[in-house]
Amino acid sequence: MKETHADYVRRFQEFIKFPTISTTNDEATDFAPFSQFHEYLEKNYPLVHSYTQKENIGNASLLFHWKSSHPTLPPVLLMGHQDVTSAGDPALWHYPPFSAEIADDCIWGRGTTDCKHIMFAELEAVEALLSEGFSPAYDIYLSYGHNEEVGADNAHKGAVLTAAELARRGVHLECLLDEGGMVTAGKEKGYDGYIANISLAEKGFNNYKLYYECSGGHSSTPGQGSALGKIARGIIGVEDNPFPYRLTPLTRKQLSAMSLYVSEPEKSIFASPEKHWNELKKLAESDKKLDAILHTTMAVTMASGSQQANVLPSQAEAVINCRLLQGDTVESVLSYIRSHIPANLTVRSMYDADPVPVPDVDENGTYGLLSSVLKDMYGKQTILVPSLMTGGTDARFYADICDNLFRFGGFLRDNRWGQAHEINEKIPCDALPSGINFFKTFLKKYNIKNQ
Repeated sequence: MKETHADYVRRFQEFIKFPTISTTNDEATDFAPFSQFHEYLEKNYPLVHSYTQKENIGNASLLFHWKSSHPTLPPVLLMGHQDVTSAGDPALWHYPPFSAEIADDCIWGRGTTDCKHIMFAELEAVEALLSEGFSPAYDIYLSYGHNEEVGADNAHKGAVLTAAELARRGVHLECLLDEGGMVTAGKEKGYDGYIANISLAEKGFNNYKLYYECSGGHSSTPGQGSALGKIARGIIGVEDNPFPYRLTPLTRKQLSAMSLYVSEPEKSIFASPEKHWNELKKLAESDKKLDAILHTTMAVTMASGSQQANVLPSQAEAVINCRLLQGDTVESVLSYIRSHIPANLTVRSMYDADPVPVPDVDENGTYGLLSSVLKDMYGKQTILVPSLMTGGTDARFYADICDNLFRFGGFLRDNRWGQAHEINEKIPCDALPSGINFFKTFLKKYNIKNQ
């Protein structure tokens, strides 16, 4: 039976109604909504659950395996995550955050753009292909973590456990598709065509803690300053000494592609960044997105001291959230921070996530296939922008078993979309078919092009 636009909207609304909120500690997570969500999926995607092998990984992550009867090609992974961030104060939302209300031709709710829409489109695509009798010449995996949004330890991280299980089985993937870039209409930038932002890599992630201890005391006799004051000097040292700008091979490719649709003077600057280095740096100083792809960023996001106004803290600390550009490492950033803070402060690394390798832009390989799919869908004038993702995804955990990590969701996005993690997150109802069609087309074309 042919699915209608209304069918897509109705089913996606149900995705949003399950408050699958993750927490840093799995023991504190309410898993009832996850279990209810899984029951809903089983009822509404009967072919997926009949023709694939479904496994529960960790506490609530899902792995589906569609085995090919005649595998001649390396496998592909479609992925996303089930969990969402807290909605905050519901009173600040136009509509309750888990009501999936339809208003202004949009579905409103937490998770509509990060990233239940990806999971929905992938499952819809696979269910449709199964109903059409599609027979892939390769294995297809679907993976949906339950704690992507939080910094869970690796012992409970759904994506880490899933990648480890696939590695144990000897699975090596040709590519994966995860949340990330999308397609936009170029007319908003003065270009008569579409622009597809394909995130080929993401920056590394780490938090660093500045720490100072002293005797503390009463605020009426502060002496030569407090522990929090010492930390403040460290914060100034960090913020006054950002990492210098530099170009990586991927950012060169990204800027070159961007030069095809921007106007002057950006067109010339992006096309020849070394030649216009000073102009590029000046642009980056006033453009947060450009700034973020040109260096490792450091953002002081948390600080703590005394819990009372008249008490000098005996210890104070601050957290620096860093996003590491390829070429930097957790250790090199730690050394850089140490060199710009007072010697009496302690700084230590809290995690360990170096940037993952960047795949080649191979027009004759899977990247070229992706290009072909998008140009078939949106026209030959479609510009593909190989880009660096400044945020983090679960895709990085598969780097050891996958040749091409594409952080690309395939949806056509416009200015009606709400922002991820923000109040009043929403997605246009008419955006849903674009994601479904992309995944269906990609899976079919991978089958044909490689035979």
